[in-house]
Amino acid sequence: MLDEGPALAVVGVSAFDERIYREVLACPGITVQELVMRSGENPGRIQTSLSRLRARGLVSRLWGRSPRWTATNPGTAIRSLVRGLQSDLDRLTDTADQLEAAFRTAGQDLEEGGQFEVLAGPEEQARWYVRLQQEAKEEVLTFDRPPYVLDYHNPLQTALLRKGVRYRTIYVPEAFDHAGALQELGSLVKAGEEARVLPELPFKMALVDRWRAVMPLHMDPPLTRGVLIKGSTMVVALVELFEHLWKQALPMGSQSTLPDDAPEPASGPGRGEEWAELTQEDRQLLTLLSAGLKDDAIARQLGTSPRSLRRRLRHLLDELDAETRFQAGAQASRRGLI
Repeated sequence: MLDEGPALAVVGVSAFDERIYREVLACPGITVQELVMRSGENPGRIQTSLSRLRARGLVSRLWGRSPRWTATNPGTAIRSLVRGLQSDLDRLTDTADQLEAAFRTAGQDLEEGGQFEVLAGPEEQARWYVRLQQEAKEEVLTFDRPPYVLDYHNPLQTALLRKGVRYRTIYVPEAFDHAGALQELGSLVKAGEEARVLPELPFKMALVDRWRAVMPLHMDPPLTRGVLIKGSTMVVALVELFEHLWKQALPMGSQSTLPDDAPEPASGPGRGEEWAELTQEDRQLLTLLSAGLKDDAIARQLGTSPRSLRRRLRHLLDELDAETRFQAGAQASRRGLI
């Protein structure tokens, strides 16, 4: 069969799923056993792929003694997926329009003094970050990413969490590169922080009570200048951007901070018997995968060799039917494994 490449990736269909879809499209009424023979893949992975394709409306199951699979009308099914993607793009375009309006307002207000104050250096940014937290009444929203020019430890946060201030933080994987980072995160999550991770963030910021924000004006170290923003449309736009990225980010739990002899959590409904023997190290590794850490960083956190880690990682990717590390973390989060 001619390989036309992963054309459906743009609508969220993986290269493997597209390969199976094309096999079904070419052979209406094909069985799983026949797909195994044609693809050389194991039955479990093919069955999982068919379930995903069915959920997206690309294939349907023909019932009988030996269940068979057939493709739905490609034009109808793919156009439906494109409409869903277009809806997401429309929302993103709306956000871009809001940010553009805020950008123009920011340019005018900076010249007129308005609701913006330029902060001279990282020390002044840090002082305002502390002050805004001290004055927080309801919530603190944060984008956490390098570079760090000052101590990354935040001594105020635990105390404020106890007082009922809500903290939501989106991290990038590089935020966990230093030793003990996952233990620190576990402590904050236990104290009440809601933490999620994305592969990338556009900038650093802290936004307090949806009214004031502090952030650097550029991301190239040293972070010599920053800006304090108060009660303007820019703050509204930053809140919208945070909420948009929050929905995309993966939750981070505190599993990685549990001691090695911690009791194994009971298997929940729908997790499957194949996870009955999931070890504490597996859960730690899945948590680190969801953070998007690189192999060397994960090996340091788990105290193992990169070679041993890669062996274990390959096994978990196969078990989760995932093709990338971030996808494995997403699968583990959806299944309630971390």
